Amino acid sequence: MSRFSRLVGVLIAVAVGVFLLINIFLAGQYVFTLAHPVCIISPKPLSNRPSPEEHWIPIGEGQQLRTWYYPPSNGAVIITLGGMSGALGDTLPPVEFLLEHGYGVVQVDQRGCSRPPAAVTLGAKEVSDVSAVIDFLNSHKDVRRVAAFGFSMGSVTAIRAAARHPEIAAVVAEGGYYNLGDDFVEAGSRLPLTERIFLYTVAAIYWIYHGVNPWQVSPIDDLPKISPRPVFLIYGENEVASSQALEQYQAAGDPKKLWIVTGGAHGSNALVAPAEYRAAILDFFNQNLLP
Repeated sequence: MSRFSRLVGVLIAVAVGVFLLINIFLAGQYVFTLAHPVCIISPKPLSNRPSPEEHWIPIGEGQQLRTWYYPPSNGAVIITLGGMSGALGDTLPPVEFLLEHGYGVVQVDQRGCSRPPAAVTLGAKEVSDVSAVIDFLNSHKDVRRVAAFGFSMGSVTAIRAAARHPEIAAVVAEGGYYNLGDDFVEAGSRLPLTERIFLYTVAAIYWIYHGVNPWQVSPIDDLPKISPRPVFLIYGENEVASSQALEQYQAAGDPKKLWIVTGGAHGSNALVAPAEYRAAILDFFNQNLLP
């Protein structure tokens, strides 16, 4: 091999090494940002509603998580689970219309706001937060039935928690992914090799950082375990393909319901069809939670 060929080989190896180091650094920064979103210290309260009871619930590993509790007048409480901003106050999923009809609500904050702060795991370890909320509700004699209502990351948490907790009598899940590992790497898409390497690096660093295999965080595999309890899946038409909404619906056992919101997108369904949105969710809970 000539000196020139050896030099070219060294330069290629250096370039590949630099690329991999940059790739790992950027992927690590991305995962860290997802794990530590900004905490909303003072969430916007619901309008025209009495102040909720604020409780700091132990979630394990020395952390306490903030929840806002509105007691029920009909014996049914809905655990609400949000996206990266949490579910407290006037945020998604919306709950004011449920309170107006006598339902109790426990709004659960995101883990980054716990004391001390915990890492957000996109629906993996958040299941233990729901377990803690259920323990909290078990001490209230006026609570006869419990449901879960989740948006985005909270949708995944709601499905996975219901698969593990028979106490959850019904689930409304809006805008969740179908499998975290596949979502990270955009499985099935035709991406350039460099982008695919980056996405798989993100998945690997998530696994290392959180100690959780992202391919095992799989709502589409948990949905069948909820039956015979009812599930209501909601997706905007612009997120159906990326979330595999139809495949998730097919995976769920009966009874089940799917609503594709015409013109809807991630986080906009309640704005695109506000009256239909409230009526559909309220009807679902009325049918499955009230005597």
